[in-house]
Amino acid sequence: MRPNLAPAVRRLLLLGLLFSGALGAQENAELPRIPDVLVAWKGRDLHVETWLAPGLPKDVEQRLSSGLPTTVTWRLRLFVFHNLWLWDSLKDERRYEVTATYRPVPADWLVERRLDDKLLAADLVPTREEAAQALTRVPKLPIFTMGRHLLDRSLVVRVRCLYSRSVALGVVPTTVETDWRRSTIFEWTGGPLP
Repeated sequence: MRPNLAPAVRRLLLLGLLFSGALGAQENAELPRIPDVLVAWKGRDLHVETWLAPGLPKDVEQRLSSGLPTTVTWRLRLFVFHNLWLWDSLKDERRYEVTATYRPVPADWLVERRLDDKLLAADLVPTREEAAQALTRVPKLPIFTMGRHLLDRSLVVRVRCLYSRSVALGVVPTTVETDWRRSTIFEWTGGPLP
């Protein structure tokens, strides 16, 4: 007769789940998050501002300190709000990328900002701390241009930050991202329309 291994296997699985949950909670406390998403109007342009708190994780800081080009990608989405996550209507999506690269001869940092692969600005900053700060913020930028189809509708902006890429099991590319964070619900009542 074979011994009944089911109770032993159940205990091991339970211990494994408890242990992994405890480790996951510890790791999540140290991971960056998006504390808030702020929106503001200027004519038909919707400006979005957000940031990472408490900043970049240690592995991204080490990459930046090593002089390798370091990129942080922000995904920004505009939705018509329908009070249920699954049924919100996606109206537009933009990608804001910031790349910081160390230049050894002048001993400064080149910070490139792109919106949907179009270069917005390339700035030189003197310190690594300023380069890291540029990576962790979306300044008040005009991200979305509003049209008649969004007039007097409940809208919401959702933001996610991809701050690290890696490889799992030696071959599977993975990304490390924040959770989606949304703005408060707002309405666009109109501005100068063509």
